Amino acid sequence: MNTKRFAAFVVTFNRAEILMDTIHKIMSQTLPPEKLLVIDNGSTDETRQKLDELYPEVAYIKMGYNAGPAGGDKVGLETLAKEGYQWIFWGDDNDPPPTPDTFEKLVHLGETFGDRCGQVGMVGSRFNKFTGLLQRATNEELRTNSFIEVDTIGGGQCKIVNAKSIRDGILTEPKLFFGFEDLDFDLSQKEAGYKILVHSDLFLGCRERWNRMRVENTVARKKDEKVLWRDYYSIRNALFIMKKHRHYLAFLSILLVSFGKSLLSFKHGLRYGSLVMKNTCKAVRDYGLRRYYKQAI
Repeated sequence: MNTKRFAAFVVTFNRAEILMDTIHKIMSQTLPPEKLLVIDNGSTDETRQKLDELYPEVAYIKMGYNAGPAGGDKVGLETLAKEGYQWIFWGDDNDPPPTPDTFEKLVHLGETFGDRCGQVGMVGSRFNKFTGLLQRATNEELRTNSFIEVDTIGGGQCKIVNAKSIRDGILTEPKLFFGFEDLDFDLSQKEAGYKILVHSDLFLGCRERWNRMRVENTVARKKDEKVLWRDYYSIRNALFIMKKHRHYLAFLSILLVSFGKSLLSFKHGLRYGSLVMKNTCKAVRDYGLRRYYKQAI
């Protein structure tokens, strides 16, 4: 029997209280991880103090700087794979498993397929290599199958990775810092012949819980200006990923769609449209100049 069946890591940054709640939910699972590792992206709050006080058994690595999700994920995956664990939960500090048996259901699904399965999760999408867009599975498909195969499982969707793929050299790209590092990883798994599976009951449960049984068209919707910085990383990194995986039509599509959305954003006012267009131009410029800043400037 493999005594190193399942481990987990969580990347955190200055969210001590949220992290403690997430750890509690992880360790309360019907299948808790045999080892839990916290990757601290340079927190300046009381994260380490609270861990020592409440969860001294949890392993801890402090990066010493903010490596972003991409850098922290790489360290977590590499560390636990080298220690010989078979399945690794890839987590963020504010995305705990939503049900008490989430891990148990997902690990069982992965083990059913063995080495052919690269990862399992709750919610996933198919990838259109011509447009670069993600395609949503239908509710009917989920209701008629116990699991479905997808091309990517996003962050926060209880990604549990087969460590064999890590030992095969598939890892996140640290320079991406934030945004789509999981898509890059997943496309690499698919290219290596691994299956990516999602659990249908958990998937439907998430849609019901988040009121996502139907999705409205949100083209060029107005976003809070405080989160526009995310689009910088999304555009820059998506261009990198499409080029890396040789999806050249998707590369062109993302360019056109990004500038198209920027133009449409002017319907929300000159100031807002200018902010969106400036963000898009910076992202494209920095991709072209191979500038992988850790903040949108």
